[in-house]
Amino acid sequence: MRWQLFALVSLLGCGSSGPRTVIRTSPSPTPTAQASAERRTVPTESTTETTCAGAALRIENGVERGIVCPSEAQAQKLTIVDLEDAWAPRLFAPGPDGTAPEYRETYLELAAERDKNGKPIDDREALGELYGVLPSLAIVRERLADEARHACHAAIDPSPIGTLARPFAQDHGPLVKMNSNARVALEKQLEKERVKRGLADFPSLAKIPDLAPKYARWKKLADQHAGIVTAQRKLVCEGFLPEKDADGTMTWRTSDAVELFQRRNFLMPNERLDPETREAMMQDSRELDYRLALRILRERVVDATGLLEDGTAGDGPQPILDRMLDPAAMRAARGRETPLPNAAPDLVSPTTEAAAKHLAWTGPAEVAAFLARHKTGVRVALALPPPPAYHAAHMDLSAELDRGDVWYDDTPIKRKITRRPTVTVFVNDNGTKRPLVRWPTTIGGWSDVRTAGGYVHQRWKESDVGPRVWRDLFAAPTWMPPPTTPDKDLVKNLYNGKWELKRSIMGPGPHAAYGMVLLVHDNVVKQKDGTEKYWDNGIGTHGSSSVTSIVNGTSHGCHRLYNGLAVRLADFLLRHREHEVKGQMPVKYRRVVRHKGTFVAKLDTRGFHYQLTPPVPITVLKGNIRSQRKVPPKNAAPASE
Repeated sequence: MRWQLFALVSLLGCGSSGPRTVIRTSPSPTPTAQASAERRTVPTESTTETTCAGAALRIENGVERGIVCPSEAQAQKLTIVDLEDAWAPRLFAPGPDGTAPEYRETYLELAAERDKNGKPIDDREALGELYGVLPSLAIVRERLADEARHACHAAIDPSPIGTLARPFAQDHGPLVKMNSNARVALEKQLEKERVKRGLADFPSLAKIPDLAPKYARWKKLADQHAGIVTAQRKLVCEGFLPEKDADGTMTWRTSDAVELFQRRNFLMPNERLDPETREAMMQDSRELDYRLALRILRERVVDATGLLEDGTAGDGPQPILDRMLDPAAMRAARGRETPLPNAAPDLVSPTTEAAAKHLAWTGPAEVAAFLARHKTGVRVALALPPPPAYHAAHMDLSAELDRGDVWYDDTPIKRKITRRPTVTVFVNDNGTKRPLVRWPTTIGGWSDVRTAGGYVHQRWKESDVGPRVWRDLFAAPTWMPPPTTPDKDLVKNLYNGKWELKRSIMGPGPHAAYGMVLLVHDNVVKQKDGTEKYWDNGIGTHGSSSVTSIVNGTSHGCHRLYNGLAVRLADFLLRHREHEVKGQMPVKYRRVVRHKGTFVAKLDTRGFHYQLTPPVPITVLKGNIRSQRKVPPKNAAPASE
C-alpha cells in the first residue's frame, strides 16, 4: 500500500556546460544484431552521451531510437514529454531565474505520496489526483509491481458486485441490517424445507409454487449481501478496510473505504457504491493501474503540447485506447451538452493516444516494462499531431460564465436545476469565436454569515453579472476567511473529544477553499485621468476540494472548477498568454477562532502571483432567472463577506 520513493533525479538531466548524460539499460536475455537504440523491449546495455540541456529519448512506435537535444527535436517536429518521476505542472515550475512557487516541494511530496523525510503519508493526505495533484509515475511503477495486491484481487469473483441495484452507503446501514436479518430468517426456513423435501440445493425450491416467492425474496437479499461483501473484500485488498469489516454491513468504515477507492481511481468521492464505482471494482486491478498511467500521461502531454481542447465544447471527450478516463460528471456541463457553434474538437484524447502508442503503452504489462526500464523516469521525444494553427505564444482569448438556472427567492427553497452553470473559454480564430472548452462550475447561493455581534444567519451570496477580467492568477492560493465566516465553520471535530482548526481549508494545498488555482475576477473602472483601476469584489474562478458539489451545489459567489481542470486552465494561460511573474505575495493574516476551544489562524502568503498582460476579458452572463423575483434578495451579501 505504501509506495517506495524513487530518487527524484532526472535520468537525462544534463547541463550545457559539463557532465555527460549516461543512459544504462538492462542487458537483453538473448544476443541480437539490432542497434541498441532501436530495440523494442529490453535493449542490451548501452551508453549514450550528450552535452545539451533538456535532452530526451526519441521513441517511435515502441522503438527507442536514441537521444536528441531540444533543437534536434524541434527540427524533426517532435514534442518532448517529461515522464520523469519528479514532475510538476507549469504552474509550479521554476522560472528562467530558478524561482519557483513555495508550494512546489509540497506538490512533489504529495505526488510521490511521501513526506520530506521519505516516509509514507496518510491515505487521506495522499490520493490527491481528484484534488489537482497528479501522482508520480513512481506510484504506477510500484502499484503494477505489487503482486500480493493483484493476487488478492484475482482470488475474488467480482460478479456479485454487478447484482447491486442501488448506491449503498452508510445511510443505508439500517436498511442493510434489516435485510440481512430477513435473509438469515428466510435462509433457515428454506433450509428446513430443503431437508424436509430431500432436495439438493436452494434453487430446487424455486420450482415449488408455494416456496417460489420465498426463495425469490431470499435470493434477492442473498445477492445483495454477496455484492456488498465482495465490494468490501476488494477494499480489503486495497488496504482501505480491515478484513473483519468485510461482513456485509454498511458502516462509516465501509463508506470511508469506498471514498478512498474512489479517490484512487478518479471517481466522484461520494462514499457510495454508485454504478461507476461498482463498474471500477469489477475491473482487473492491473487495468485500473493502467488507467492511472494513461491519466498521468494525458496531463504530461497536455503540459508539453499546450493543449486545452478536450471536446467538452463540442461533441464531447473521446476515449483513449477505448477507455473513458474521467467520470461522467466531469465530461458534461449538465443541461447544456449540445455542441456549441464552431467548437474545437477533442484534441487532448487523440494526442494522448498517439503518445501512448509511440511509447507502446498499450496495456498494463507494457507500461510496467517501460517504467521498470526507466527507473526514475525519462524525458521522451515523440511525433505527436500538430497543434491547431490558432495556437500561439499569445492568443486572443476570452471567457463566458453562464450562471444557468437562478432563483432569487427571499428564503432558501428546494430547487430543481436543469441548466447548470458553465464556464466556456474562447479563442479568436481569424474572426471566428471558437469555443475551446465548456466546463461545469458553480454560482452563489444561501450561506451562513456571522454578524458583528457574533450571531449567525443566512444571506444570499451573489455572483456578479457583467464584464470582468482575469488578470491575477495565483498558484497554491490561500483563503483568508472574512470576519463574516462563522467560527464553527473553521474548526473540525476529531471525534476523540478534541477539536482543531481547519488549516487545510485555508491552504495552500489541494483541500483549500480555492483549490490549487485562483483567477481573480477584476472589474475594470475607468478613472478621470484615463487610467484603469482594477477592483476585486471577492469573486473568482478557482479550483475546489468540494468535488461533488460542483455537480449540483452552489458557492459563496465564486465559480468553482474541478481542481485538475483549474490547473489545466492555468497552465494553458501561462503557455498562451503574456504574463509577468510576480512571485509569492506576502500577507499577514491573523484571526482568533473561538468554537470548541480557542485557535489562531495564521497565513503569510496569498500564493504565487502571475499577472496576465493584458488581462483576459470575461463576461458573467445573467443566466435563466426562474423565480418571480428578478433581482437578488434584499439581504444579499457581497461574496467578499
